[in-house]
Amino acid sequence: MKALELWPRDKAMRRGLDKKQLLREFRSRGFFLIDICDFPVDKLSASRRKASIILGASKLPGKVRRLDPDVIVIVKKTLYGVVREVLKEAGLGGRIVNTDSLPFPSHGNQAKYRKMLRRFLRKTDRTQARREGSC
Repeated sequence: MKALELWPRDKAMRRGLDKKQLLREFRSRGFFLIDICDFPVDKLSASRRKASIILGASKLPGKVRRLDPDVIVIVKKTLYGVVREVLKEAGLGGRIVNTDSLPFPSHGNQAKYRKMLRRFLRKTDRTQARREGSC
């Protein structure tokens, strides 16, 4: 929310905050957040986590096609490779704008995540403007 300037950069987002309005604004701008797994996997064993990620990735192309985003940004280093590969195989790889993963925005990575996400979004805006100007 801070990367998209939907929330003040200097104001903390507290646990329990009702984010419904922020999420409506997020979606109204054409953004979607798709979790690869339908449930938290961080407390699973490594083998069960990997299996859950592979299963979740297999369902991802259908979810992406239903939402039909112009661009895709893949977040989290451990998911980047599998998500990129599945989307490329499904013919959706051309929509992926990052050539490396964004860090997951936790454990001190928030500022780096926001900076990288804003950079990808600016790049996307310039690309869109060039396409529209050339028509």
